[in-house]
Amino acid sequence: MSNPAGEKNGTLMARVREQIASRRLSNKDAAALIGVSRGTLEDHLRGEHVRSDSAQKYRNWLAGSRLTGNVFVLPTVERQLDLDVDQNAPAPAPAAPRLVVDIFSGCGGLSLGFDLLGEGRQFRTVLALDNQAAPIATLNRNAAALGHGEQPVGAIVDLTEFLNASEFLAFYLQHVGETLGDNELQAGLRSLESGAFPLFLSDISEADRTFIGRLNAIRSSPDWAAACAALHPRAVDQTSVLRFHDRLRLPHPSKKVVGLPNLLWSGPAPERNPGPTQRHTVDPDWLAQANSGWDAEAELLTDRRAGAGAGQLTASTKRLGTFVDFLATQVMRDVREAWTGWRARRQALRSALFCDEAFAAGLRRLYEHAPVSVLVGGPPCQGFSRIGRGKIRSLSDARIHAHADSEAGDSRNRLFEQYVMVLSALRPDVFLFENVAHFRSIVRVDGVSFQATELLEEAIERASLGEARYEVAQKVLDASRHGVPQTRQRYFMAGVLTETDTQSSGSLATACLEVRREPEVPLSLALAGLPTPSVTGGELKPGNAMNIQHDVDAFDSDEHAYSRWIRQPRPDTRIAPAKVDAHACRAARSDDAALFALFGPGRRWMDYRADQAGTSAALAGLLDGLLALGPDDLEMIRQKSSVAGAPIPEVQELRALRGHLDGALPLRLLLEQIGERLRSPHHLLAGNYISKRESNHGDWLARLDPSRPSKTMTSHMSKDTYAYVHPSAPRTISVREAARIQSFPDWFAFGGVALTEAFKMIGNAVPPMLSHAIADRVAHVLHRRQDAKRGDRQRAWTIKGV
Repeated sequence: MSNPAGEKNGTLMARVREQIASRRLSNKDAAALIGVSRGTLEDHLRGEHVRSDSAQKYRNWLAGSRLTGNVFVLPTVERQLDLDVDQNAPAPAPAAPRLVVDIFSGCGGLSLGFDLLGEGRQFRTVLALDNQAAPIATLNRNAAALGHGEQPVGAIVDLTEFLNASEFLAFYLQHVGETLGDNELQAGLRSLESGAFPLFLSDISEADRTFIGRLNAIRSSPDWAAACAALHPRAVDQTSVLRFHDRLRLPHPSKKVVGLPNLLWSGPAPERNPGPTQRHTVDPDWLAQANSGWDAEAELLTDRRAGAGAGQLTASTKRLGTFVDFLATQVMRDVREAWTGWRARRQALRSALFCDEAFAAGLRRLYEHAPVSVLVGGPPCQGFSRIGRGKIRSLSDARIHAHADSEAGDSRNRLFEQYVMVLSALRPDVFLFENVAHFRSIVRVDGVSFQATELLEEAIERASLGEARYEVAQKVLDASRHGVPQTRQRYFMAGVLTETDTQSSGSLATACLEVRREPEVPLSLALAGLPTPSVTGGELKPGNAMNIQHDVDAFDSDEHAYSRWIRQPRPDTRIAPAKVDAHACRAARSDDAALFALFGPGRRWMDYRADQAGTSAALAGLLDGLLALGPDDLEMIRQKSSVAGAPIPEVQELRALRGHLDGALPLRLLLEQIGERLRSPHHLLAGNYISKRESNHGDWLARLDPSRPSKTMTSHMSKDTYAYVHPSAPRTISVREAARIQSFPDWFAFGGVALTEAFKMIGNAVPPMLSHAIADRVAHVLHRRQDAKRGDRQRAWTIKGV
């Protein structure tokens, strides 16, 4: 971007500084008006280099607007609209529920709050996307309970597969036509550009059948069996190998007849329309691109094979090496040839249709029959979460991390750009972006720093929406302040569509996140009425335990808003459930259960350390004195102590005892006592467990406090739940208890999926009660926005003298 009149950064920032001073703005308020973070503004005011995109933001602000070209983030307005509404009064229901799309949906915690508002009269989720099967299966089962019919709302799709916004719009129209049973919409899609879409689906299906036929022929040969025999038995389970197949959409190695994994436009081919059809040939450029894609993924595996590692990482590298050798065999070269032809054919077909301007224009016209009012979604946040950065960094250093990305540190960090692609396709009235609270933090990779929120805003600005522009607001919300029995801080960005002929919507975006405060809900209320759970292990398999129905004890659900929410009737039956599923927990080892019983409510592993104990220090000094003696002196003392009947241990034992005299001594004594009682050493005495403290995940083992909101539910619960020991029982919490803490209503079913998957999806979810509160604000905003547009139209008619 050019620099007008050769303006230098120093001169530009001097003008910015003068403008801030003349308007008596704080740096925080000025940064919000300009569209940069406060930290970025202060860095630039101190003289740090100003990038061209940030420089243009400063110039736009000095000129009175942040709008340039087709960018669509407008400056925050100082004049506030009248948004004082009775938060206890529901927003008037629209003539038909407004349509919602939920991407990166998981099991649908975020969209569930919208679907439940006003008994389903305000919003209806018509499309939910996730790339994992278990959350989508759970979402679809519960969508049926919402009264959405048997047609699946959720679909297993990887958003990174879409070529552009036009392809996503076609996918949306096909899906929503089936979901709503809209025959007119389906017919319109089929007839666009003389039946181009059904012809495309037929050609795609033919390409898929041809590829699978070739692949199965190769895999049924003796040469394939011989090549597979040389593979390490666990090689195909390596994360990097799984990623190789997933990225290429290639079925995993097998001797069985295989089908394609889930991918865009897969499925049975529709009947062709009668008449001549035009066949697309594959351009050599597409073949070259497919070959490059294969080579790039194979190169990553080769590079990781050479990576350093210790312990488990070394074993992983060796297993990976056998797969790299497998790629060089003749049968895999045959697979590659079949795959590149298939991939090139698919890409050519997709590009020919979805890059066609006439077809895109037709899609846009069709979209007016089923426009989306609200887009919600939260891209995977592991890369931005402080919890996972250390592990990600260590694996990246070992060159075996499947998500490494030199620009963003973790390729999952870039998925928010796919959110923007969907936003540009659907152009909803409101969008809601959700992520971890630390999404606003500075990420530093290889000496380069960036702020995630700025990247998001810049990505939004780059998306060309014609005359459509969004006012945005952002806020970190703590669920515990809004009626959810859990301390959970999450970042939200809301955007409201504004048009040139309407009033500015800046305050409307802010209003979307002005959620009403509610009294704190203690954990005890979340667990009320639940019986003793099923315990997995032994003859009771986790899958069976998840499906067992447990009676819910009667308790007064009218006394508190949270209880009324949890015990609300199932939408399609209008009856509050008397039973719940998924009330299953992991079986605790006997030695762990004994330790759990010793922990008081709200106490963590590190709380039982005694790093400042004087007695430990004195004993340590005594042992240090003995160990400082010469061998002869120490042996003389040992002989005298033996004569006295209290022999001093040998030097090796003394050194071991000295190593035990640290802050973890109280924990060590408890664990040793439990081991003596059970006649087996406690397993937590091994490894690095005993060293865990405040700076080393010392809350990894903790009993929950029933008098306060719970700690944050996380996806780590899929691996273990030691950080969530029940407040009074010597066990960890159940799936249903975790769901209660996340505010999933009792009618919401988790049976049918694995216990580990259920814990994971609950930990990743947005608390539905919090999203319901946001949905209420969005409903008011959409109603107010509709009134404003109606008023603008009325004023226009009045001016024309009508």
